[in-house]
Amino acid sequence: MLITVNGLVIRSYPSGNSDRIVHILTEDHGRLSVMVKGGASKRAGTTASCTQLFTYGNYELYRGRGGDLYWYRGGSVLTPFYELSADITSMALATYLCDVAADLIPEETEEADSGLLLKDLLNSLYVLSRRMKSPTLVKAVFELRAATLMGYCPDLSGCALCGSRTPESSYLDVMNGHLICSDCQTKRNRIRDVGFTDEELRGRNILCPVTSSVLSSMRFVSEAPPKKIFSFSMKDSEEERAMERVTETFLLNQLERDYDTLHFYRSVMI
Repeated sequence: MLITVNGLVIRSYPSGNSDRIVHILTEDHGRLSVMVKGGASKRAGTTASCTQLFTYGNYELYRGRGGDLYWYRGGSVLTPFYELSADITSMALATYLCDVAADLIPEETEEADSGLLLKDLLNSLYVLSRRMKSPTLVKAVFELRAATLMGYCPDLSGCALCGSRTPESSYLDVMNGHLICSDCQTKRNRIRDVGFTDEELRGRNILCPVTSSVLSSMRFVSEAPPKKIFSFSMKDSEEERAMERVTETFLLNQLERDYDTLHFYRSVMI
């Protein structure tokens, strides 16, 4: 079987002495595992440039009957994103974003979410590589978009208890995926103090503070079309970090896992 796809190389690792296996996130076929014969060789030439990490390209792939892997037959580079590899912070963050995408999209799926997540990832890498927004904001936007596209998006419409849509301050209940305004949370704490034993109140809660400006930004990001997800700005770097703390905590808890690439990004983040 021979297919031609547009896709982004999101993972790459050697196989044997001179070959390489890459994972390509595609528009129409989900995530594909591809063997690149001679891809790790110093004489790989065009093959190496087309299958390098963070490369968006057009690929010809084939697979024999009963094979687990596709094989790389040829390709051309559409967008190289070579700037990412020139900066360790950008490279570390891009690797983490690609790991999240790889976890969320199964192999060889024709679900529309594959193409939508690819668009968001490409937009994030473009903004990151051009330094149009801070790494902190790029990370927060992609984390929330990824959660939204995969059906994990929290209910940001208003307080789950009183219905207030514009609270001055609130909390995101990470485990239950909804907002609780500060007034309602204060009342809940008072109920706990007098020994109320309602099952909901005895449940496990992770609460992330959300200011009104962070809530406004999160609503915009979750609802915007792919080309507009970075068409906003926040007041300062502290607001960006506050949003990032919320999106990271929420996404990792929904996925129930952590990432070595995220720890590396934190270690090099300036």
